[in-house]
Amino acid sequence: MSSDVELILKAIEGLHTNIIKDYILPVGTVFVSGLLGAGVAYYSIDRQEQTKIEIKKIEALNNVLLEAMQVRTNLIAIKENYFGQISDHPIDRLLSVPPILLPDNRLSINLSSLSFIAPKIEDNANEKWSSIGYIATIFSNYNSMLNIWTKRNDIIISLLPKLKPYFGRPIITEELQQIFGMAIIHQLSDLTELALQMTDEILIEVCDFMLGFSKLAKTKVHKRVAKKFGTILQVLLPENNKKIIQKVPEVNYAILSQVQGKPEQELRERYRPIYTQ
Repeated sequence: MSSDVELILKAIEGLHTNIIKDYILPVGTVFVSGLLGAGVAYYSIDRQEQTKIEIKKIEALNNVLLEAMQVRTNLIAIKENYFGQISDHPIDRLLSVPPILLPDNRLSINLSSLSFIAPKIEDNANEKWSSIGYIATIFSNYNSMLNIWTKRNDIIISLLPKLKPYFGRPIITEELQQIFGMAIIHQLSDLTELALQMTDEILIEVCDFMLGFSKLAKTKVHKRVAKKFGTILQVLLPENNKKIIQKVPEVNYAILSQVQGKPEQELRERYRPIYTQ
């Protein structure tokens, strides 16, 4: 009988539990494991999102560089039509530039996608490559220049039938005025000077921009992402294009004043440089 009682007491003692060992530790282990899992998941998702953001930055920066390369290519193609044939005489310039085959499309970029390159107010930075406004002017000036070339093309093409008898021989201002009238000569001369000047200015500026912006762009993306998912385009300007990037001779403003019937200073102001080099 006593042995049975002892067995029952031992069984009861075996039912006693260790709260820390049997309850708290298992629950705590599950809780900690859950926290670690959540932390890892959060870090993984956050890293993925950051990677996506960096990839979008790379795409936006490279898109600007590609558009700038297209501007440069188009400007060189335009300038090849008259480079090396331009003198300083307004009438020679007017007649030396033929109708130009122009690209059909106008270029534009998504400026809002570049907001991350803009310097913060507290940075007090004054680098033009990171100025959204400056970048916008390059492409807007390029599109304006194409519009000027288009207007000039329309006029010069309409005058070609009357100009054919005079090809290959010198022609003076008075003859042109008698053939076409003063208004047409003034307009064509003005469009010619604007087109020549803007083509030179934008070509030089976009070359500088490509070099400066590509260096800036490399500082705006995480190196880890750039190395693994894509890099900023490298800009190299061909050596054989250096001559054509040079400006055409400056027009003789004294003669231009006579041709257009405007004061020389007024003309210098109208055809002043767009950018300060």
